[in-house]
Amino acid sequence: MTSKHISLVLSDGVELQPTSATGVCRVKLIDETKRFDLTWDRFVRLHRAAREIKRLVPDSETILDVGGFDGALAMFLPQYKVDVVDPATTSGTVFSVNQNSYEAVVSIDAIEHVEPKDRKAFLTHVTQVAKRSCFINFPSRQTTDSQALVLELTDNPLVKEHVEWPLPDAYEISRHLESQGYSVDIQNHGSLTQWLSQFVLQTVSPEKASRVSRHLIENYLDEPSGVPLYHLVIGFKSSE
Repeated sequence: MTSKHISLVLSDGVELQPTSATGVCRVKLIDETKRFDLTWDRFVRLHRAAREIKRLVPDSETILDVGGFDGALAMFLPQYKVDVVDPATTSGTVFSVNQNSYEAVVSIDAIEHVEPKDRKAFLTHVTQVAKRSCFINFPSRQTTDSQALVLELTDNPLVKEHVEWPLPDAYEISRHLESQGYSVDIQNHGSLTQWLSQFVLQTVSPEKASRVSRHLIENYLDEPSGVPLYHLVIGFKSSE
């Protein structure tokens, strides 16, 4: 996964505290309202994943956020304990986590930054670390042309990997989770058209983008869209 030249900014709504597990940090929630200061695209994907987590995972459980960077997901899940493993911030990867360690494992916009040849192994370990459920979010392949335009306009290193490596295929991920014993649901969400303008604005004028982001979140968060920005693949094992 990418661990350098990351353009994301750490949120001051959370802090990362080392745990006894190497490369894993526990998220300390400082101010959950700081989630509204996140960029539009981060808010959208974290909000949607959190909604499904609350539907499927008891709040007595601890969640592992793989590739969660600063642990911002915890601002959307204040009733849960959230651990993070990310090479950029905790110096760990999912491969350093023991199998069956967490009831639920979440990976939000991380798998597209894993080299294609390593994605199957990455997914396999995610499903092995999780006891019951997995939540895998990533950009839709239908956004490829728009990703290329955004890269041309912004030269963003994360978007560069979206373009240089093929974006993940939702059905391939679904089949892989099923092969590991999970029932799977694929959800499409997010507005490609909003993302296209908002991401470019974030690069050109972050202060103005912040105001537009808050407006979109408060008024158009669930607005129907044509081409989806993201896929959220949910794998779940029923109680035996």
